[in-house]
Amino acid sequence: MGPAGVIEGFYGPPWSWDARIEVADWCADRGMTDYVYAPKDDPKHRERWREPYDDAELSSFERFASDGRLRLGFAISPGLSMDYDDPTDRVVLAAKVDQMVGVGARLVVLALDDIPFGGAPQGAAHSRLTTWLRDHLADRAGLVLIPTEYVGTRRSPHLDELARGVPDDVPIGWTGRAVVNDRITVADAGARGESLGGRPPLLWDNYPVNDAVMGDRLFLGPLRGREPGLTAVCSGYLANPMEQARASFLPLASIAAFLRGDDPALAWHDAAADLGWLAFACACDTDAAREAVDAVAAGDLSPARRVFSEAAACAAPGLEDEAAPWLTQVHRDARLALQALDVLDGDRSINVVLGMAARWQASRRATVTVFGPRCSIRPMLRQADDGTWQVEPEAVLHDANAIDDLVRLALATL
Repeated sequence: MGPAGVIEGFYGPPWSWDARIEVADWCADRGMTDYVYAPKDDPKHRERWREPYDDAELSSFERFASDGRLRLGFAISPGLSMDYDDPTDRVVLAAKVDQMVGVGARLVVLALDDIPFGGAPQGAAHSRLTTWLRDHLADRAGLVLIPTEYVGTRRSPHLDELARGVPDDVPIGWTGRAVVNDRITVADAGARGESLGGRPPLLWDNYPVNDAVMGDRLFLGPLRGREPGLTAVCSGYLANPMEQARASFLPLASIAAFLRGDDPALAWHDAAADLGWLAFACACDTDAAREAVDAVAAGDLSPARRVFSEAAACAAPGLEDEAAPWLTQVHRDARLALQALDVLDGDRSINVVLGMAARWQASRRATVTVFGPRCSIRPMLRQADDGTWQVEPEAVLHDANAIDDLVRLALATL
């Protein structure tokens, strides 16, 4: 397989260089090979792509290339304003790319995603630009194309042009059937490959990313829903992490295990236990809480008391800054859950009942979400034939919070 690692490709504040090196070391220890710099909110990556990086910025890239243990990749996203066939724009793009190759980038990603869709003529123009850039780079660095039509599994005139015109040694990126996916199968990847003339796709996997409308959640759980054998039918795999670099450790450990052919859930559990994050991560992932609430509904309160007692006292060493709102909310919601269990266990005193009600109101007003979604929207979007975006039914989840369900069970006894 080709590139295998992390692509910092989210919207929102980019990571610091210290954080990038820390993530690179974590991933390299687990067998990943690549890190791609692609933060959407770096203006010199996207809106102001023509501007060269200054000496201080270049020294940071160079530091990563020398000190980081993953191969440095650099993505540039000129599609908002570039005239693809204009010689002047091409000279500027070449100079920008040469800057990065000069400080150690060994992979270049031409990111033409999230721009207005132009159908087949745009696909042909992107093919010409990709071919020109591949020839310009020669053997100095590899090249990947992220196309404008980066989701789905069916053929289109745009993809037909890419299949005809993009050099065979340039992988073409793909996020799955939608932008964010609960499941990606071997058949999905095979169908995408067929839509590109038999070229295996490079999977840009939007897990555990939590940017934009997903910013109220931390996706700390293990990788799920990726079918075994998926990597064998892809030309690479790049995971888009969260805005919170250290919190991304756990899902990245799971993803690294998947890429190695190991058990993602086991690797996740071991990493969470080693870091002292297990109870906190389970609270953010919701599965343990959901199982506990299901047991309560069946009449067994003891699993829930154990889960929520651990959550009420949990720590997350090293995450106190970047995950502080979620850690606070876990503690609050866990205490609320314990009050609900007291009510279910027969304590109907007015102080307990009113205290539970007040905590529940405050919890539902919180700006971050733990123990499952209350009102969650994820960009599970696919493209129609004309390039317009359509929403998958699974994009919206509501009333799926374990704490809310537990309080409702308690209130029902009154």
